[in-house]
Amino acid sequence: MNVNSLRRWSTMSCALALAAVAVLAPADPARAAIACEVSYTSSDWSTGFLGNAQIRNLGDTWNNPTVQWTFTGNQQITNGWGYEISQSGAQVTGHGFEWNRPIPTGETLAFGFGGTYTGVNTPPTNWRVDGVACVLAGQPPAVIAEPTSLSVAEGGGGSFTIRLSHPPTGSTGLRMTMQGTGHWASPPVVLIFNSTNWSTPQSFSVYSVQDPDAVDDAVVFTLAYPGYVSDTVTITQVDDD
Repeated sequence: MNVNSLRRWSTMSCALALAAVAVLAPADPARAAIACEVSYTSSDWSTGFLGNAQIRNLGDTWNNPTVQWTFTGNQQITNGWGYEISQSGAQVTGHGFEWNRPIPTGETLAFGFGGTYTGVNTPPTNWRVDGVACVLAGQPPAVIAEPTSLSVAEGGGGSFTIRLSHPPTGSTGLRMTMQGTGHWASPPVVLIFNSTNWSTPQSFSVYSVQDPDAVDDAVVFTLAYPGYVSDTVTITQVDDD
């Protein structure tokens, strides 16, 4: 895409430019999406534990989900019940939950597993269903960006996706502000989230404009939605001078 055809701004004026763009254009049509909320408990003894996970479906129906999570200690899975489970380092994958499918919106996938550990049995993190990150039960609604950091070549571009962790009550445009160094450009698009498309990741593209200096510039996008915890994305320009 020719960067000259894009809306262009420096970081001194981009906050106002992005805020204005975020209420002008229509959003993309809603697509099937995955969203999930995790509750996890464990029963521990000296060197072993039983873990129990409940993953609530906040998006479209799951038919044969794959669940992944990451241990933060030295836990080792010994068995699961009624499904296939495997572990590679700290990463654990479970699938084949035949007894509990399909799982429609609002229903919960519940399963358990046994394991061993030494030291402290810290709770797992980075829960995902079919590759999509889940939120932990009890957390406030939040904006979720992926990835939260990326590098682009000078004169090149990159993109990140944005979604909400919980459905909103209305239909509102995402507000973006940015602060940093360099010159950046993006198509004049809007990201609007509502009760239908809130969990569908929407993509936002950013382009680094060529400049004469020999410095790697960087910019931080702050992504805000009314009533939700904001998220940030850091983009680094790899200078070619």
